[in-house]
Amino acid sequence: MTLLDKVLNYADGFDMLPESGLLLLCVSGGADSMCLLEVIMGIAKMRRFTVCVAHFNHHLRGGESDRDEAFVRDYCAGIGVPFYSGGCDVRAHSVEHGLGIEEAARDLRYGFFYEVAEKTGAERIVTAHTADDNTETVIMNLVRGAGAAGLSGIPPKRGMVVRPMLCVGKGEIIRYIAERGIKFVEDSTNCLDIYTRNRIRHTVIPALGGINPKLSEAVSAASALSRADEEYLSEIADRFIAERSKPPIHFPPLPVIPVSGPEPPETHGKPQGEGCSRRPPPCIDAMELAELPFAVSGRVIRKLCGGKSSYKHVMSVLELCKRKGTTGSVALPGITVYNEYGRVVFIHGPLPDGFAPILPEDGRTDNIPGLGLKISCKTVLSGDRINKSLTSFLFKYVDICGKITVRPRREGDTIRLIDRRVTKTLKKLYIERRIPARERGLIPVVADDAGVLAVYGFARGDRAVPAPGDLAFQIEFEEIAADAS
Repeated sequence: MTLLDKVLNYADGFDMLPESGLLLLCVSGGADSMCLLEVIMGIAKMRRFTVCVAHFNHHLRGGESDRDEAFVRDYCAGIGVPFYSGGCDVRAHSVEHGLGIEEAARDLRYGFFYEVAEKTGAERIVTAHTADDNTETVIMNLVRGAGAAGLSGIPPKRGMVVRPMLCVGKGEIIRYIAERGIKFVEDSTNCLDIYTRNRIRHTVIPALGGINPKLSEAVSAASALSRADEEYLSEIADRFIAERSKPPIHFPPLPVIPVSGPEPPETHGKPQGEGCSRRPPPCIDAMELAELPFAVSGRVIRKLCGGKSSYKHVMSVLELCKRKGTTGSVALPGITVYNEYGRVVFIHGPLPDGFAPILPEDGRTDNIPGLGLKISCKTVLSGDRINKSLTSFLFKYVDICGKITVRPRREGDTIRLIDRRVTKTLKKLYIERRIPARERGLIPVVADDAGVLAVYGFARGDRAVPAPGDLAFQIEFEEIAADAS
């Protein structure tokens, strides 16, 4: 079987290559990617798809990086294949975002590939990862203490990214390009042991290859088994999240919750959308999560945390689920997990701990940033109808002490409830309503110089209550549309 036939059979087994359309080939100029270009060009003659090439210049090797870009551009021009190039200062990006060089390079590279694919309408992004690359990846992940997902190695297909040469070893590639006189360029850093992957390639793999000459085949088989287990258990975790995740307990309306969070694995810089959303954060019953088999609970936690949680992180969340008491939290990289009255809530990014006080004025509308609320104020005559709404309040003008303020709660705030004629601290009121501590500073409190008059969504005090015909100051809270907040 020729190498072309081997790649084609492997690709068809994973439905990688369409019968028609455009394929974007990621070509660095090295032996692997030049082999990919020639093989896919050969397959294109048997199918009806066309190809274009993308090259990303990492600007890490000075003139050598520019040489590689020029080589691929000239090669593509010689065979009549459309060529797209991009580049970025990877080192500066890694420093700015606190990433390792390899991770920064990967994120920027794939971000560029996705941009070109969108621009050209390509149906697939094709990379030149080989069986040897997969072996290196599995060993790297094993050293880092990865679970089944990491030991699954490089996925043959994920989204629009496909890797048809994962069945091919480096030796086969060298023979193929030598027989056909295919030119390529060498990356001088491949021989330097400054990167983890290079040290594994030069030291670990030769030692393991001495034990098993078919090391790459063995690792490929093991990673395929791990991938099958991972996919099955991941589906169970997804079903549990879909069926058991419920919105957390919130006062109305739901505060704006940051949802930018860590990118899912393998997005590599593809635009995901950032900012805030009115989508509630994930919330799961603590005991249900703790009682799941660890193979499932660990996956549920990693998915809800963004996919990059370590074993230690997972165990800390499970311990939080089992903790006795009504509240508690665990801070993890980029996310905080709360146990709130027996339910665990996963919050990505920082949450506001309050908001700037507002002094309402007659005829004016004010927004409360971050809460998705606006306040409208006007002077009215109180009617005969009793207003029981806890989103709209009337206060008798002559009984207001000083100026009215809409603010977060303060330590020691109390309110004498109009319907129960009892005085409660706001802290006790929130505890009775099972409001999580992280949200209590986000509940608007209407107060004057004498104390609390009302609490949005919860309570009306018995002070400054107008009778029919009294001149009153009306404050109305209204939820702002999601796209307007």
